[in-house]
Amino acid sequence: MGKGEDMDCYECKKQIKEFLNDSMNSKKCIEFVNHVRGCSECMEELSIEYLVNEGLKRLDTATSFDLDHELNEKINKSYSKAKFQKNFTVIAAIVIFILAFLFGLFLSTLFAY
Repeated sequence: MGKGEDMDCYECKKQIKEFLNDSMNSKKCIEFVNHVRGCSECMEELSIEYLVNEGLKRLDTATSFDLDHELNEKINKSYSKAKFQKNFTVIAAIVIFILAFLFGLFLSTLFAY
């Protein structure tokens, strides 16, 4: 595991199906994407699973597809979405704290007289 990674290869490989089904929470998704971006073995495992899943779905269609490109897009979109959700949660918590503080300040000045 490289520095800053919270997920090891074993855990990453267990989470591939969850990632492909878009059912990861934002924290786990960020950890997963950071790991597969830095681990060629796990990226290869993810690519194989994605190829099998998507390839089987599209066997009946005559259209061409670039699964490597699509997987990279999925990884990038999932990571961006997870980062946005994580940042939004932090910002929302800060706003709620500030509003609660201001409301408390308002109440204290209202009842001070």
